[in-house]
Amino acid sequence: MVALRKVDGLNNRINSISRFFPLLFLVFITLWLRLANLGYSDYYGDEIKAMWRPAPGQSAIEYLYAQKKGPTEFLVTYLDRFINPSYSNGFLLRLPFTLAGILGIYFFYRLVEMHFGKKIALYSTLLVSTNGIFIGLMRYAQYQSFVILFSLLALYFFSLAVQKGRWRTRGIYIGVAFWTAALFSHYDGVFIAPFAFYLLWRWYTQNAELSVRARLAHLAIPFALSALVLAIYFIPYLFSISEITSDYWTRRIAGPENVGEEKRSSILVFKLYNPLLALYIYPVLGILSLPRIKKTFPVVIWFAILWVVLEVAIFDPGTHIYNYLMPACILFAFGLEVLEGVFIKVLGAVWGQRMNILWLVLLFGSLAAVSHLIFVDHTPEYPFENRKILFWTVGNPDGEYKLWPYGFPYYRRWEDIREYLTTTENNGYYYTNEQYNISIFYIPLGYSHQNAGY
Repeated sequence: MVALRKVDGLNNRINSISRFFPLLFLVFITLWLRLANLGYSDYYGDEIKAMWRPAPGQSAIEYLYAQKKGPTEFLVTYLDRFINPSYSNGFLLRLPFTLAGILGIYFFYRLVEMHFGKKIALYSTLLVSTNGIFIGLMRYAQYQSFVILFSLLALYFFSLAVQKGRWRTRGIYIGVAFWTAALFSHYDGVFIAPFAFYLLWRWYTQNAELSVRARLAHLAIPFALSALVLAIYFIPYLFSISEITSDYWTRRIAGPENVGEEKRSSILVFKLYNPLLALYIYPVLGILSLPRIKKTFPVVIWFAILWVVLEVAIFDPGTHIYNYLMPACILFAFGLEVLEGVFIKVLGAVWGQRMNILWLVLLFGSLAAVSHLIFVDHTPEYPFENRKILFWTVGNPDGEYKLWPYGFPYYRRWEDIREYLTTTENNGYYYTNEQYNISIFYIPLGYSHQNAGY
């Protein structure tokens, strides 16, 4: 009997560890893929544009209105100036954005857990955490991490309002406040609308004990306040939009004036950030999730609306496809669960469970390993140099992917170039094939240059 109790105790400890290990792996891989070697790369052009650097004599509000997006990223980089005045430390500049992204992944897990349980939350969050687009966007200083964080916080508090009695009213108000913050970060904040309105409709219908007037008031007041706050900032902003910004929006949404130019492929963007496995695994998981469509229908609608808007209505969505990848990863998690059930049905409970553990470890381990090789490791620097991964070669040295290479290892020794120019005799000129705003950030004033970059 004593021996049996010892065996039972050992089995219980093993089961506890087996339940805890996937969460531990999720935490580790989320932190590692976003924080390791974060300061290695030189600044990307958009990171330099996000730095708080008003022109001489330009007021703060004039500077913010001159930008192409909401003010959040510029306010963050303004605060960074207190510890990183010259923005010479890339790690410190990127760190707030990376931490916001990590918090966003945490609240994504909590949101999915509230609606679909721990297993789907774990699988979907692992898919987000190891997806290269989310990794790349969280490894550089721009708005996306804050949009993701604030948007998920909005959905999380709306969900609390639906599921927890003590959050019934304040969850709505706090959720609207975070949605407002997401919209201040970027217009992408609007893309949670399908699922947000689904949650608000559930809240309205299940609180029938409140009068119609009370329910409408609890919805109308926070949204009216949000609209007022947004209007105070964005109405003057719209009237002050420069022609350059207007042309940029037109090209991204409607396409260039040259009607012969083809729409840029989101598949190429996805492959850039997720070489090898994910492009082929994701569609299979999407198909496998179809038997659960009754349960996932609100997420299907969320994904479908965003996919149509970004892939049909917008000419060049670029990395903004991250917006529909969030609900897609929830659907793919259901595909993984269905596949688990197939193995158990075919192989039986014991061997089916063992096979499930094996292929899930291989799947997420492989996705994490590929992301480590292309984002954290920098020998060679993917995608600017070819990288060998087992039997495959991936990379982009010939420039097939000319846009959206964000968050990858990218070190061009600009400090050494600056030192060379300033300590050797020269005529004050230099030639570069780098982006204009990158070269003028690193090279001191007083030097002129010719530029063959893009």
